[in-house]
Amino acid sequence: MVTNMEKVVNKIQKKSALIGANYRYERKFITNYNHIEDLVQKLYSHSFNFSEVFFKRRVNNVYYDDNKLDFYKQNVSGVGKREKFRLRWYGNDFSSINDPVFEVKLKFGQVGDKVSYKIKNFNLDLSIISMHDFYTIISDKVKDSNILIQSKFFQLYPTLYNSYDRRYFLSACEKFRITLDYNQHFYNPNYKNFQLSKYKIDIDEIIVELKYQTQFDEEARDVSQEFNFRLSKNSKYVRGIELIY
Repeated sequence: MVTNMEKVVNKIQKKSALIGANYRYERKFITNYNHIEDLVQKLYSHSFNFSEVFFKRRVNNVYYDDNKLDFYKQNVSGVGKREKFRLRWYGNDFSSINDPVFEVKLKFGQVGDKVSYKIKNFNLDLSIISMHDFYTIISDKVKDSNILIQSKFFQLYPTLYNSYDRRYFLSACEKFRITLDYNQHFYNPNYKNFQLSKYKIDIDEIIVELKYQTQFDEEARDVSQEFNFRLSKNSKYVRGIELIY
């Protein structure tokens, strides 16, 4: 039986409104290194010859859910077809939102895709604005986005803030990408001064994420076998919700 969610996705794909309609795997591993450069050297010496392809940057997110936290519950329960809504931007100051991207991550079993809507010429100081005003401003911007974002956003509200440092690596064959996420911070958006609710993860905990298109899945096993890391169902959203509530 085709769900309403699948009907919406199919409709968007036919209209070429879906950004990046290429399903991919995102394999996550959690590891602990006292110095991240030790892990970087491990990537450099990997047989697939990973190299750093972008500068390190701070990733900031506002996650959205309904008043029953259904997205959180679906993730914990392992529901195969699910969504995740977030607002993302980059910069060392979490309070300063500049040119964010609104994203819907789609999960279909083990693979996923993403719909994105860039909010151009947008600047906002999260530290001096109320949650109600913040929601109103973002809602007004989302009205111009594609149908998938519009269809669900107005039933949601901010449930988690988080940020972390990220570094980017690419294999020599260009089939596999790896990101290293560390120095994670979580905040409760319900606090008037959200900074007071900060929960920080140990700095030596690093999330290694291996990303690749579905046709490279068999070859990806050779990539991951060189890592002595444990495969994890790590979700920053799930972890953050459980830490701050």
